Amino acid sequence: MFARKLKALGYPSISNFDHSDQKKIQELVIWLEDQKIRHYKIEDRGALRKTSDISSWQRAFSKYLDDLSCPHSDRTNSPVTTDWLLGLAVRLVYGENPQRYRKCTKQTNSASKGVAPSSNPLDSLDFDDEAMKAGITTLATLLQIPPHHDHKEVLKAICKLVKERLSKEGLELYSADGGDDSKDKLQLESVDMGFHTGDYVTEEAVKILRLLHIQNLRQLQSQINEALVIVQNVTANPKTDQRLGKIGR
Repeated sequence: MFARKLKALGYPSISNFDHSDQKKIQELVIWLEDQKIRHYKIEDRGALRKTSDISSWQRAFSKYLDDLSCPHSDRTNSPVTTDWLLGLAVRLVYGENPQRYRKCTKQTNSASKGVAPSSNPLDSLDFDDEAMKAGITTLATLLQIPPHHDHKEVLKAICKLVKERLSKEGLELYSADGGDDSKDKLQLESVDMGFHTGDYVTEEAVKILRLLHIQNLRQLQSQINEALVIVQNVTANPKTDQRLGKIGR
């Protein structure tokens, strides 16, 4: 999960890194602060170096995330916070000398096969680039989109939100409601699941899945209606050649 970012940052112990090992996490955090992030002065990094006392180090790590303005509420050394720290480090390294990385071009398959390059600028983007991943994470944070281990899934969520809320149609709908989008907000408490499991988290997840299923059905119904309209336009207004018609036998 972290191998690409660790390799991009030049972390010396990639093969030995184990996120389930508390000591490995502590070593990574100290290395990132010393070599890449450098948010604290050298004399202020002492609390992060006191790794023997786990509870004391955890408090120092939580404060460290606060000082870095980490957008995630989880202040433990979870995979989410670790991935965010690595993304921040990649972004900072890129920002120090962006011209160096802009000169690096990825040889595409089309270029190697002699195919004419596409005029679409999106085709030349490397969605697995670390700077791209960091940008996706930052944009998702601004749009309040929950994190996901697959950055491409996060990008899909960003595209969907932009299409539905920030497109021309979405903005017109927002303006028609007087700038109040509260009408579009549905509280999960008001959704009837139809049964009860006794587990709050499970029931909330089921409600969300049910709403997504209903949305998919509505989209399918809209597509069916559009297809029916197209067919009716063809059958209700047939084009005939009167010259081919006959009167009598």
